[in-house]
Amino acid sequence: MEVSIRDVANRAGVSISTVSRILNNTATVSEKKMLAVKEAMEYYNYEPNQFARGLKKQTSNMIGVYFPGGTDSIFESAYNLELLRGIEKVLAYQNYSMVLISESREFESRKKRTPKYLEFIRQKRIDGLILSGLTSKSAEDNVDVVWKIMEEGYPVVYIGKRLHKNGLNVYAQFEHYNVKMIEVLKNSGHKKVLLQVAKVHNHYLEGIMARVHSEMPDMEVFPHITNSFLDTREHILQDIREYVLHRGCTAICARGMEEAQVLLSVCAELQIKIPEQVSILSVEHKPGAGTLLYPQVSSFYVPAKDMGVGAAELLIDYIENREVNESSIEFETKFIERNSIRRL
Repeated sequence: MEVSIRDVANRAGVSISTVSRILNNTATVSEKKMLAVKEAMEYYNYEPNQFARGLKKQTSNMIGVYFPGGTDSIFESAYNLELLRGIEKVLAYQNYSMVLISESREFESRKKRTPKYLEFIRQKRIDGLILSGLTSKSAEDNVDVVWKIMEEGYPVVYIGKRLHKNGLNVYAQFEHYNVKMIEVLKNSGHKKVLLQVAKVHNHYLEGIMARVHSEMPDMEVFPHITNSFLDTREHILQDIREYVLHRGCTAICARGMEEAQVLLSVCAELQIKIPEQVSILSVEHKPGAGTLLYPQVSSFYVPAKDMGVGAAELLIDYIENREVNESSIEFETKFIERNSIRRL
């Protein structure tokens, strides 16, 4: 049986970070803990690998921020930009710099994939890693890589639903707030809703729809996967004709204000009045973004910048051997009512 640093930590009754500190002699640890870790290592005949050894021997003061491959540029999304603003704010204050690591468009189609961040880790070009958009699907694709570096104590924070007992993460309950969006529309009298979901989040759809069917059986929700902000106008035009004009949807849940803006434009082109003929409820990542549109768009605010701050603070605390009280932090979303939802 292959023994990991987690096994040693569990037997010694300490955290993985404590074992890493002892292995690398990077912080003062009580003699009791040192003896417990030594006993556990001897019990398992454990020899630390390259990630546990030298974790702090060579530093770059650079933090990698990884975005998986996709059709969108990372700079086209308000979510990504707000996330990066939060991360950069903390790193600059702590005298670290940020390295953006992204994949090519062909990454998802490759049969044998090695994520680019692994090269940065092996070459010690970064001191820690923030993974954006880590999902259960992407985790399966690279499970041996992602979980291995977490189990060996490499400093990693991922953004999204908690998927593994190790590692650090921040999240905003994507499934939960999408269900709440549908509930808001239900409470306003809507029965048929078009739900727009980005391709990167399509693995959440099963859970969202299961909850809707269980908690709101009278609601008819039409989920639709959108691929890219670059081609949304054509697809949204098709969606409005299909789901609003043909199937009778009276409300739309948009995945972000970028999409809501296109929705308003397409509806104007088709002479569909908002909210008289169709209501719009959107996710909002940048505070106040919905107030810049006409009519002002009601939203569920997801604090992307705060999530970036939280992720960076967790990572730096871990790297600097500070006490990490919470390994998983949830950020609350909130409904902001404006002028784009009609009560039926």
